[in-house]
Amino acid sequence: MKEGQFQDRLCEILRKGLPNTYNVEMRKSILYKVIVDSYGKYDPVEPANPKRGQLAFQTDILISNNKVPLVVIETKIGGFSTHDVLTYSAKAIKHKEVYPYLRYGFIVWGKNKIDRKFFVHNSGFDFAVAIESDSDLENLVEIVRKQIKCAEVMLKILSGKEVRRYITVIEPEWASKN
Repeated sequence: MKEGQFQDRLCEILRKGLPNTYNVEMRKSILYKVIVDSYGKYDPVEPANPKRGQLAFQTDILISNNKVPLVVIETKIGGFSTHDVLTYSAKAIKHKEVYPYLRYGFIVWGKNKIDRKFFVHNSGFDFAVAIESDSDLENLVEIVRKQIKCAEVMLKILSGKEVRRYITVIEPEWASKN
């Protein structure tokens, strides 16, 4: 399977599994920087319409609500390199400078595990999932729902709401079997 085909399938499953209030789109660009010059003018001129190459990076899959990006998913087929982790992790960090509530994920098709190199070199991803077969795809919808909820809670916090706790959880597959 090619990466574009996997992205198509993943988008289709997410669209079916998520409420209609969320947009699931492929190859959408979001800003990684906004510059305000000495005259108070914005660069890019239209920050609401980011374009690749104009202070915006293209994402593989973007989930948004009312034009507010909530979750980005970067995909790979068959495996990934240290370079992939370093590059996409840096991209995630740049996007989060503009959208501090954004959740960023890495999904690998055709693998049964996330390799150690991901954990050694990651600094910007919030979640990663190895998908070995079609049956694993259905579980992904629940993971993405949780990430959307995290982004929405962060948006509320950024608008002044208070929070009592903040927890990062790692869910190894074997933990649910014990």
